[in-house]
Amino acid sequence: MPGIVDWPARMREVAEFVGLGPAELELVRSTAPVIGKLAEELTASVYDQFLKFSEARKFFLGADGQVDQERLVRRKESLARWLRGSINFQIDADYPVRVLATGVVHSHPPAHRAHLGSIPSRHMVGTISFIQTALSDAFHREMDDPDLAIRASVAWNKLLMVQLDILLAGYVTETPTQPAEEGVS
Repeated sequence: MPGIVDWPARMREVAEFVGLGPAELELVRSTAPVIGKLAEELTASVYDQFLKFSEARKFFLGADGQVDQERLVRRKESLARWLRGSINFQIDADYPVRVLATGVVHSHPPAHRAHLGSIPSRHMVGTISFIQTALSDAFHREMDDPDLAIRASVAWNKLLMVQLDILLAGYVTETPTQPAEEGVS
């Protein structure tokens, strides 16, 4: 069937293109203690960043126009789960589909939030960049060996780029922001 994508093959191709191999994946796995220790702090900083920008902040507001703290906590937990799960990254039949599903969820808002439009793909790219920088800073702060910290940061950068390719594949199109209907949030 034309148009069917072999997601594991695509992920393998991008991994090869960016140089993500067994040695880099072992470096990523070796960072588990740092990620475990700092996952909540790292994800909190991502969401603090989102809340500084009105185009990103709007996705976290309740009907009253205030930040929906319950939603924010759920999103932070979800991002921390993804970050921890990335430690065990593997190219199999399931992993790329889960990453693609995340991209689709971000690019296709649920009906009750359709008026907000898609989470812009530029925010997805910016988030990955923000995480890359935060991880690099954390590795340099937490690891005794500066060379290992650099190599771990590079390995994570490659891993995040492989994931970003699949995340953005969920953005076949972005839905524009629509005027809000009365009483809809």
